[in-house]
Amino acid sequence: MSASTSEPRRIRRAYLWIVAVVLLLFTLLTGAWLYAANWIDQQAGLAIERAARSGVAIGCPNRDVTGYPFRIGLTCEAVTVDAPAEEFRMNGGAFRSAAQLYRPNRLVTELDGPVIIDAAGAPPLDLRWDLFQASVSAWSEGLDRFSVHVDRPSFATVAPAASRKPFFEAVSGEVHGRRRESDLDLAFRTTGGHLSRGTGAELPPFDIFADVTIDGAADWLSGGAAGQSARELFAGRSGTLRSVSINLSDGSAQATGVDGQNGGAELMGDFAFSEDGRLSGAFDLALSKPDEVAQSVSNAIPELADTARQIASVIPYLGKKDDKGRTVIRLTADDGRLSAGLIPLGEIPPLQ
Repeated sequence: MSASTSEPRRIRRAYLWIVAVVLLLFTLLTGAWLYAANWIDQQAGLAIERAARSGVAIGCPNRDVTGYPFRIGLTCEAVTVDAPAEEFRMNGGAFRSAAQLYRPNRLVTELDGPVIIDAAGAPPLDLRWDLFQASVSAWSEGLDRFSVHVDRPSFATVAPAASRKPFFEAVSGEVHGRRRESDLDLAFRTTGGHLSRGTGAELPPFDIFADVTIDGAADWLSGGAAGQSARELFAGRSGTLRSVSINLSDGSAQATGVDGQNGGAELMGDFAFSEDGRLSGAFDLALSKPDEVAQSVSNAIPELADTARQIASVIPYLGKKDDKGRTVIRLTADDGRLSAGLIPLGEIPPLQ
C-alpha cells in the first residue's frame, strides 16, 4: 500500500475518533446535567414540603430547572410565602437562578417585582425595582461571600396604582459581604437615595456608603448569627469602621463619594463592645459644608431650621480641617459614654 493511499485513511480514522470522543463527552454532559437537574428539583420539592410541615406555605408555580447545557438553575413563575403563625405573607414575581457547570459553587439569582409584604405590626409594603440580583459563593466552610444589587428600588405602602406614593426611592443600592480569614467584611452603598415625608416638603437626595470589618464574625455567613440578639452577636467583639458616610447628592447615578465636594458626614474608627453590649472606641467625624446641610434640612423640615443653623455655625470651632477642607471632630466612646474632647455628649444605650 502506498503512502499516498494510507495517509487519507489515517486522517479519516483520526477524524472518526475525534467525533466519537465529542459524542461521548456530549452524552456524559447531558446525562450529568439531567441527573443534577432532577436532584435540584427533588431538593426544592423536599424543602417546600419541610416548610409546609412547619406551618409555612411556599409557592413556586411552574417550577422548572433550566440552563442546559452549560448552566443549571431553578426558575418559578412567581414566589409566595405564607406563614400564618408569624402573621407574615409575601407575594413576589418571577424567580430565576443559575450556576455555571464549571463553577457550581457560585449561584446568581434574580427576582422580579413587585413584591408585596404583609407582616404583623406594619403596613403592607409594595417593593419594586428594575433589577434585583443576588449572588452567593460557597466553599468548604459554607457561604464564602454574597452580593445584592438593586437598580431603581422604589418602596411604598400598598395602595391603588394611581395613588401609589413611594416613601423611598434610589438610583441603585448594593450590599456585599465576604469571609476574610476569621473576620467578616461588609459594604453597603445607596446612590441617589430619596426619602419622602409625605407632607409636601421633600428631603434632599443622598448617597450612603459603609465599609465595616467585624472581627471574628466570619462564621455569621455559615449561620452563626441565627437566632441571636444584637447584644449576643457583638458581646466582647471588636471591629473597624473604615468609612460610614452620608452625603447630599444630585440624585444621579454617580455617587458623590466622601471627598467633601457635597455637604455630608463621614465616620471612621475602631470600635469594641463589652460583654454587656456597651460601646467603646475612638472615631473621627468628618463634616463637609455644614451650612449646605443645614439649609437642606431647613427646607425639608422647617421646624428644625433654627436648630440646624445653630449646629452648623459652631461645627467649624469644634475640630480641625483636613486636606479635603472638612471639619474633623474626634469622638471617644468609653463604655457607652460619648464625648468630643472634654465635652460630654451623652450616653449611648447598650445593645439589647
